[in-house]
Amino acid sequence: MQAIIQSIVALRVSLQEALSRQDWEAIGELDRRCRVLVAEVVASEAWDDQALREQVEELTRLYEQLLQSGRAERERLAGELTRLNQSKQVTNTYKPLV
Repeated sequence: MQAIIQSIVALRVSLQEALSRQDWEAIGELDRRCRVLVAEVVASEAWDDQALREQVEELTRLYEQLLQSGRAERERLAGELTRLNQSKQVTNTYKPLV
């Protein structure tokens, strides 16, 4: 069980570092690894282990932060794309005049 807890801690730290860098590619890869690890935890049925529960709760809190950051990034990118499209439309409007 200690190995699973250490793996959760290591993944959580890596996810926090990737989040602080806004490295979405790394977050995606770490998320895949995290899903495999959580499946192992569920299969182990070791929910009576307090340390394991605490680490899973910490991981859950981090995922809430990841979701909020992901939404904010998606909104930022959507706004940027909207501005680019508007700029392209303005450029296309004035092209025949040149």
